[in-house]
Amino acid sequence: MAHMMAGWLKAIADRRPGLESVGLMLLALAFLLAAPQPRIDARMPQTVRYVDADIGLAAMLAAPAAGERVGYRGIARPETAGWLVWDDVPIAQDGPPLAVSTSGPFSATLWFNGEMIGNKGQPGVDADGESAGQIDSLFAVPARLIEPGGNRLVMRLSSHRAGYTPYSLVQSLFVLPYSAETRRPVRYYLPLAILGAGLVALALAFGLRAKRIGDGRGLWLSLSLTGLTLAGLAEISRAMINYPYDWHQPRQALSLLGLAIFGLALLRFAQQRWPTSGPVATLWLGATALAALAASLALTGYDAKSAAVTACLTVSAAMWIGWRGDPQARVLAIGLALVPAYALAFPADLIDRGIYALVLGLLALPAIRWPHLLQPETALPSSAPAILALQSTGRLTRLPCSDIVHLVAAGNYTEVRTLSGATHLDNRNLSALLELLPGGFVRNHRSHAVNLDHVEALTSEVGSRYQLLLKTGASVPVSRREVAGLRERLAGHKA
Repeated sequence: MAHMMAGWLKAIADRRPGLESVGLMLLALAFLLAAPQPRIDARMPQTVRYVDADIGLAAMLAAPAAGERVGYRGIARPETAGWLVWDDVPIAQDGPPLAVSTSGPFSATLWFNGEMIGNKGQPGVDADGESAGQIDSLFAVPARLIEPGGNRLVMRLSSHRAGYTPYSLVQSLFVLPYSAETRRPVRYYLPLAILGAGLVALALAFGLRAKRIGDGRGLWLSLSLTGLTLAGLAEISRAMINYPYDWHQPRQALSLLGLAIFGLALLRFAQQRWPTSGPVATLWLGATALAALAASLALTGYDAKSAAVTACLTVSAAMWIGWRGDPQARVLAIGLALVPAYALAFPADLIDRGIYALVLGLLALPAIRWPHLLQPETALPSSAPAILALQSTGRLTRLPCSDIVHLVAAGNYTEVRTLSGATHLDNRNLSALLELLPGGFVRNHRSHAVNLDHVEALTSEVGSRYQLLLKTGASVPVSRREVAGLRERLAGHKA
């Protein structure tokens, strides 16, 4: 029983970095599912009447039952110009000033109780007769136009300059308190802005570590997070600039491009971090890219395109890691598989906040606590010296690095122990000495570092305690947080 328990504890310890990362990702997922969306004090219609023909204002006002009853988000792009009618607008004569807010890739003219209250660009029966309106518009409703009951909003709209077929032409139609600001509220994108700052910091951390250890594979991670940041900036721009609606497709295309860069670079990193022989990786990458392109072309609306591309690329990366990775990496692959699941379940929320929270939750802990999991130190710096000049009071000793077995922190000093059994005291701390030594020297504990050339074995004891056995017969403790990286280094180290 004790042996089984020890084996179980060891299995958990071997997967601990991945388990902690996936745990943080699950917390992010719980927050996404449970946290309320930014609240906007607005009222919207249950259904509206819609006529897909340019029949004129008089005909619409004279026929109170004209048109098909539909949800405003279900309105298709009219062939020429269409008419939308919102009967019984919930607006009162007394109370604060109110306004009609509407957004989407269309132009429109609005009438309230038969009197025009504004234009969102200029609708027309074709592209030559239309001028593109702003993507978001707000129209004040004069108090003199408000009736005690039965208020009616009529809107003539057209969309000839979108450049694509929108999934939802009228994205919003609200009555809300009047404001001079017509852009989408910045608070709507506040979670994205906070998460985006974390992604930028993470991308820099991966890039700096790649430079420090001389392993360019980590730059693919930086590129992946840069693509995700690009997608986030494209989304946030809507709160910064109230652009004409014919700019909406380029903005959404930029967001889609950022997500594609994220997924492809993540897959490429996984292939280089956990490689295989032959052309398998190239064929896998090409097939994944073609599948993502096909999904993008087959779907209508950029939310659906973004969700499909993200799901296709991330599930491919998760499958690769699950196939080629070690036990810790396979746990990360399970966490990564949550991204495509979320993308398909909540496509609209994915690019507003979901993808950023999930990726940050999955990668933050490996970058901070388990850096060897994603970016192992496998190469020796070419500039590392063969001789270490030890400094002690009144004496300088030149010692071959190959003779050094073990270093022990001693306050502000360091004990340097050699193959011959001698111990030298250097007046620099352990961190300072490790910066001077070749990459074969690793810190396995807060107070200990070893030369991997002189390590005999890594052993574990009950309670997830680990020891390094050195060729000199000495035993050195290993911190649990360093076990994963150390085991990987030992497995690939050439004595």
